[in-house]
This record gives sequence, C-alpha cells and structure tokens, in this order.
Amino acid sequence: METLTVCPTSTATILACQKIARTFKENIYELSSLRKEWDPEYAISLNVWIDDTIEKHYADGLDAIRDEDYRQWHEIMVAALQHLKVLRASMKIDFKKDKEFLKSFFEKTGYNAYFSDAKNGDHLSLYNFLKTFAANLDETTRQKVVEKGTMDSLFDKILVCANRINEYRDRFAALEGEAVLDNYGKQEVASIYSTIQDICRIAIAYYQFDPEKRCAFNYYKVLVNL
Repeated sequence: METLTVCPTSTATILACQKIARTFKENIYELSSLRKEWDPEYAISLNVWIDDTIEKHYADGLDAIRDEDYRQWHEIMVAALQHLKVLRASMKIDFKKDKEFLKSFFEKTGYNAYFSDAKNGDHLSLYNFLKTFAANLDETTRQKVVEKGTMDSLFDKILVCANRINEYRDRFAALEGEAVLDNYGKQEVASIYSTIQDICRIAIAYYQFDPEKRCAFNYYKVLVNL
C-alpha cells in the first residue's frame, strides 16, 4: 500500500512549490543532464500541474495576499526576521558565560517557541513570535542586553515591526491556514510536495558552489521569502 506523503496544505506550501517549479523550468536546459525524465516538456507539465491545482483548490485564498499591500507586508516580515536573527547572534556572544540569563531571555521573548519555525518559513509563527516578544520584553532586560554591546536601536526596529504587523494579521492567516481539501486534493498536493522536494535535493547538490541558485531550490528559504 502506498504511503501518502505528509505535508502541510497551506497556501504558503503550494506557492513555494510553484516558485521552485518555475525556477526549475528556467534552468531545465542545464538540469536536464542530471535525470532522464528531466526535459523541457517535463518542466512545463510540472508547472501546469501546480498552476491547475492552485486554481482548483486555492484561488479563493489568494485574494488576501495579492492586493497592493502585500509588498509592504513582505518587507516587514523579512526585516523582522533579520532583526531577530541579529539579536539572537549578539546575545549568544555577549551572554555565552551567563547561560541562565540567555535561557530565560529566549524563553520569555518567544525564541524557544517560535524561532525555529519562523526562520523555516512559517509566517504565522513569525507573527506570534513578534507579538510575544513585544508583550514580554521589559525595560530591565533590555538595558542589560544593551549594556553588553547590542545597539538599543535593534530593539526599536523589532518593536516597530511587531506593531506594524498587526495591520497584516489576515495575510499571515491566509498563507498559513490549511486549505479544506478532499482526499483527492490532499493526495494531489502531497504528490506535488514530494516531487518538488526530490527536485530540490538534486538541484541543491548540483548547485553546491552556486549560492544564489542553491538558495532558489532551498524549500524553506523560498517559503520564508514568498
């Protein structure tokens, strides 16, 4: 009996697959040397398959992420994640001898609960991360971190993102909410997801010394940059 590939059915999942499939098509003449079945016809059919699946199952859910505010929302999301990564790196340097404070800070501000999923493309986790960070950061903790060398302005940047992100809550929900699919739809999305994962594995190995193209086939990097 064939095992169904377990994958999320969120809008973000299928959009990431679509983006990678388009990159695959753009590079098919180079990549066709790697697999017998990889040729222009295969790349075209893969894109048609994904586009048709989106039209059948996800069209209604795309309205919230295709309006004129989407670009601003995306810029806030990328900036927030970058600031949170920089703060985490600085904290690990400045408090490497104070493990208890480091542990307490990461627990209180949401790093433990949300950072891993947020950096891997889970937009709703990033939203929850920012809200937790803003709600639980106190002035005493902030000053302690700043005294060790972190720029105070970095906290301001994160808090600005956390405040502005409230305007875009519906876009996070639209991307991360699971689509209501029947069994056929779930099988179709799982099959697409599995196919794209296989393409990514081979393409990443092939583009080992080409960082830009390697990132274009890194599923989680594509996901977080939708």
